Amino acid sequence: MIRVTSQIMQRTAISRIFKITEQLFRAQVEISSGKRIQRPSDDPSGMRDSLVIRTSLSQASQFIRNINNNGLFMQSADSALDTLGQSLTRARELALGALNGTATAETRGFAAIEVEQLVQQALEAANTRVKNHFIFSGTAVRERPFEEGPSAAVYHGNTENFRIEIDSDTRLAIGLPGSDVLGVDLNPALDAATLLDDLNGGAGVSAGSFQITDRSGASASVAVAPGMTVGDVVAAINGAGLNVTASINSAGNGIALVDSSPLILGPLSVSEVAGGSTAADLGLLGQRDGDLQGADLNPVVTTQTLIASLEGGQGLTLGDIQVTNGAASATIDLSGAVTMGDVLALINGAGVNVTAGINSAGNALTIDSNDPASAAIVTDVGLGNTAENLGLGGGRNVITALIKLKLALERNDTPGIIASLDNLDGALGSVNQSRAIIGANLRLAENIEFTHEQDIVDQTAQLAKIEDSDLVQSASDLARLEQALQATLGTTARILQPTLLDFLR
Repeated sequence: MIRVTSQIMQRTAISRIFKITEQLFRAQVEISSGKRIQRPSDDPSGMRDSLVIRTSLSQASQFIRNINNNGLFMQSADSALDTLGQSLTRARELALGALNGTATAETRGFAAIEVEQLVQQALEAANTRVKNHFIFSGTAVRERPFEEGPSAAVYHGNTENFRIEIDSDTRLAIGLPGSDVLGVDLNPALDAATLLDDLNGGAGVSAGSFQITDRSGASASVAVAPGMTVGDVVAAINGAGLNVTASINSAGNGIALVDSSPLILGPLSVSEVAGGSTAADLGLLGQRDGDLQGADLNPVVTTQTLIASLEGGQGLTLGDIQVTNGAASATIDLSGAVTMGDVLALINGAGVNVTAGINSAGNALTIDSNDPASAAIVTDVGLGNTAENLGLGGGRNVITALIKLKLALERNDTPGIIASLDNLDGALGSVNQSRAIIGANLRLAENIEFTHEQDIVDQTAQLAKIEDSDLVQSASDLARLEQALQATLGTTARILQPTLLDFLR
């Protein structure tokens, strides 16, 4: 026999009432909120799956915002290229008209005026800006990419693609740098012999000092003097007695600092001394909790620049070019050139009365006629692309092709007009190819956006299955629990009737 005391009965009854009340409250919350899971303890595995899905939904929504916010760049790039294509088509019509039997110096002069308008129209399209960003400047979006030079366009952007993340581990170029479609940037890589004066687009590096503090807290000052090279700076940093090793980075466009401190007390830091700008000019100013990868130092092309160091160190394979200057013409073989000085010497020594040089931005070549009555036109030979790659003519040198045609028309230079036709055709082909790339990227973005939208629908449905309550079941549970609570209260009231003896115990 087990004696059941009043206290046990009371405790059991109250526990039962509390349990039913808790279940009733949960059913009420499920109905009012529509959610089955209110806290992790309600369903740990369900909560885990819910958090994973919510993270995925957040990422998909962000990817869609990236695409929507930047789709305008691709659409504007396509519109700009369409304008450029129309300008080239009209220029070709004017060139052909200037070659018919009735054309005169006067009519060619009128055509040159219209081509000048086409040049300005092309420059406006090439300098298209969206959200205050120039779309053909590469990642230098604040830099106006193109200006008109005396006989060629000059590119001031960089060679990098501006990319956005549209999916996990997928980054899409939302435009094309102008050096890929409308001009040239020879983009030489750094080497130890590169003069500091040739960095930053020819602006150079200010003489002065900067301080390096490694991650163990040791500091040293590094001095930079006029006439130094990149190799001199690297050697000075490596000889400063710090746990820091300097070298030219893997991209070949900046200086990298690797910290090997055995004890980590703070970040690797590079700061200016006495308010100078030396560290900033070297692309090293700042601090990192790890190694420091310096900014692109953008060295200019000089006569000493190696052909093998162009295109970011990939080099160029040079072949033949055709130079037409009025009645003079020559095919020039550049395959034996080792430096840019060799290229210039071969062109200038070809006997066609031209002067070849490096443009004002230090990133491409130019060629001008020494005869004011003719225009120097450079075209590629056969299937080669040497003239295009050097920025002299053809292919992606779109604005330059228009400028050269204008000069030929102004100077009544028939051979120059004829030679310009090949460059106009090549430029139009380059524009069409670039439009195809932009169109393919735009289509890819639209397809991935649709996929994300469908994923959001599917994952939202799956999330509802995990989190949402069954309202019919919850209402049934609520009615059942209300009935159970009333029954429990009634039964308890009858069983636990207090007597005088309960109060005397």
